Amino acid sequence: MTAARKTAATKPVEKTEDETPKVSTFEYKGQTYSVPADPLDLPLEVGLAESEFEIVQEILGDEQWIEFRKTKPSIRNFGDFSEKLFEACGYGDAGN
Repeated sequence: MTAARKTAATKPVEKTEDETPKVSTFEYKGQTYSVPADPLDLPLEVGLAESEFEIVQEILGDEQWIEFRKTKPSIRNFGDFSEKLFEACGYGDAGN
C-alpha cells in the first residue's frame, strides 16, 4: 500500500491594510497628470506595449492621453513629457 500524501492547506491570501496604489503627479503645460508612483503598479499592458508611445498611453490611460494630445505635441515635446512621466512612475532617469 502506498502511504497517503500530505497536501499543504492553502491559506487565504491576506489583504494588506493599504491596497490602493500610491499615485504621483507631475505638471506639463499647465495640466496635472497622475500616474502610479511605483513601477510595479503600472498596468500589465505596459509590458506588452511595442513602442514608447504605447507605453506612455497605457500608463496615462485614455482620458489623460487625450488631454496630452490636445497640446499638439511635437516629438521633442513627447520626449520631455515622457521623461517627466517616467520619473513620476519611479524610474528616475527616464526609466532607461
